[in-house]
Amino acid sequence: MASVLNIGERLEAIVDLCPTTKIIADIGCDHGYVTAELILEEKADMVIATEKSQDCLNKAILLADSINVTPFVSFRQGDGFEPITKYDKINCAVIAGMGGIEIIKILENRPKKLYNFVLQPMRDAPMLRQYLVNNGFEFVVDKLIKEGDKFYDVMRVTKGHSQLVDLEIYFGKDNFKENYEVFYEYLTARQKKLMDLKASVGELRQQLEQELTYINKAIALFEEIASEN
Repeated sequence: MASVLNIGERLEAIVDLCPTTKIIADIGCDHGYVTAELILEEKADMVIATEKSQDCLNKAILLADSINVTPFVSFRQGDGFEPITKYDKINCAVIAGMGGIEIIKILENRPKKLYNFVLQPMRDAPMLRQYLVNNGFEFVVDKLIKEGDKFYDVMRVTKGHSQLVDLEIYFGKDNFKENYEVFYEYLTARQKKLMDLKASVGELRQQLEQELTYINKAIALFEEIASEN
């Protein structure tokens, strides 16, 4: 659905994946757009917005004040879940706009009984997926979205068990079942970028060479399916 604040496809996808519930935590809320949108769309009765940067938190507070949602938000300065207490009955948490390794570190210190998350890693998504598989999470949604000329991974996970093959660990399971158009556009664009880089420098770093291998496998899989249909 279209966002109230016109926040763009990336943040809109994050909000859309959040369940309608009582209390959602926005961990690392940045300037507070997701926090505000969650209230405006009535996704939550209350949002607990945490941010380690006081400057960012101040901007989030100003935004909330400007659209009259401040009574429904608890703003707290601190890193990750540090500002969350045992008395906060959080039903879901958003962790978005940071690297997968940083998200893993935050998840390591999550409240013990909290398993409902909406995650949006800016990099290292395969490492995050492997962590989630190894630590008792099930993928409800895991797909690419496009905003402008950029692509982003968005995930909703809960408590459970996931079995993913290598390509699903690398790219997300839903991209192979639906979302074909966006995913194939991403694969071919990224393939071209890596091939151009390889032609320019002669040899890719091991991590990029591995990425190119997975991209080629995914494209070959799509082309095989297309030829059968």
